[in-house]
Amino acid sequence: MTPAPPWRHPAPAPVLPPALAPGDVVAVVSPAAGAAGSYPARLERGLQALRDVGLRPRLAKNALATGRWTAGTVEQRVADLHEAFADDEVRGVLCAIGGSLSAQLLPELDYELIAAHPKVFCGYSDISTLHTAIRARTGLVTFYGPSIMAEWAEYPAPLRETAEHFLKVTGTAAPAGPVPRPERIVREGADWGGPGRVRRADPVPPVEVLRPGRVSGTLTGGCLPVLRRLVGTPWQPDFTDGIVLLETPQAPYSMVNAAEDLLTMRLAGMFEGVRAVVFGWPYTDEQIPELGHAVTEMLASHDFPVVIGFPSGHTSPMVTLPLGVRATLDGTTFSLDAPAVVARPAGGAGW
Repeated sequence: MTPAPPWRHPAPAPVLPPALAPGDVVAVVSPAAGAAGSYPARLERGLQALRDVGLRPRLAKNALATGRWTAGTVEQRVADLHEAFADDEVRGVLCAIGGSLSAQLLPELDYELIAAHPKVFCGYSDISTLHTAIRARTGLVTFYGPSIMAEWAEYPAPLRETAEHFLKVTGTAAPAGPVPRPERIVREGADWGGPGRVRRADPVPPVEVLRPGRVSGTLTGGCLPVLRRLVGTPWQPDFTDGIVLLETPQAPYSMVNAAEDLLTMRLAGMFEGVRAVVFGWPYTDEQIPELGHAVTEMLASHDFPVVIGFPSGHTSPMVTLPLGVRATLDGTTFSLDAPAVVARPAGGAGW
């Protein structure tokens, strides 16, 4: 019998964080890029959007740091995460933006501290590295969802679908049910340094079912190229028994890059034991058939269901997906079957 690779080991039992509620303090951290410090007006719009839905954002000490590639040093970024999790007044930890090099933090994080203070942790893109490591080491359910700088700071306000789903998933101790399908998709770029403008919305293309089927499994995954960069490291994700969420970033990332990343992950054995793969929308409609070709060719040796076309990741509006809970894929319906948070003690108001 071939021994299991060193990264494939049973994940800890899921740990649900307490639900968010109006009036909660949420820490804003910058584990990767320094965009929060580079675009102060846009940051303030995102912070005000959080206040408008009833949350109390608090900037971490180094959240505004700007370095060559990252928001401050490894030590600064780690310190902000540790302080945010250790502070019992803080109920959620929200990432300002993704970027690059959040994987630098993985060997330095105090996972026992994080496990001792479970709370909502949300971000996407390069933050996939932190989702992967935190779940593997602590079992904490984390949330693949909106960032402050991109989604909460949308002009003139966050897209309704994005904000409502975040509050529902992070603030309700019940299964979220089917992932909503929006009527619009917004792909027009935004000028972060300008005064702001409403971006054009287009009709949502149909969901592409590459391989049909009905399966249940544990929701896992993240941004495809970010996860591929973890291959061969101690932090390589374990997708066993998973419904794997994968999504792709904007240009210059192409579907040829997606094919290369899928191939690398397949050769590393990461798709063994997978229950299904669910893709978020690629950045343009023209990339949908290209992504389908990449999946068909690179994952031809597997027969699990594959669907392209959910509002997750680098797309607007975007849903908030709890990583580590049970989910079901049935054709074009993708449902969250288990609560992602636990109820707070009686007395607090909900959304």
